[in-house]
Amino acid sequence: MGELYYYMWEFVTSVSIIVLVAAYILHDRLRIRYETLDDTEKSLKMDRLNQATRMTLGCLFFLGGLGWILFMQTHTIYISPELEGFHNLVPAIAMSGIGILLAGGGVRKYLSTGNSNEKTQRR
Repeated sequence: MGELYYYMWEFVTSVSIIVLVAAYILHDRLRIRYETLDDTEKSLKMDRLNQATRMTLGCLFFLGGLGWILFMQTHTIYISPELEGFHNLVPAIAMSGIGILLAGGGVRKYLSTGNSNEKTQRR
């Protein structure tokens, strides 16, 4: 059972690092590309990029946390049953909570600026 615990943590940390590095590289490349635009278009595109990044990472965190909870509920990963308990789910619940906050913040920002962006594009 101890091996499954090790491999689970190795998988979770590896995938998390890969996703965060890929998101950083993509965000940085797009931000550099937007530097050549004029100020109004640059501001609009940067806002959209930030919103999309928040919503995407938030959804990934939320789904990752749910997957982690599901895995913990369907597999026994500890050497002894005495080590199992609710505290095992706390990191996954925290990860899902952070995902909800990130995605919710991105959606709220999208909805609050979505109407103003439509007005500026119509002019």
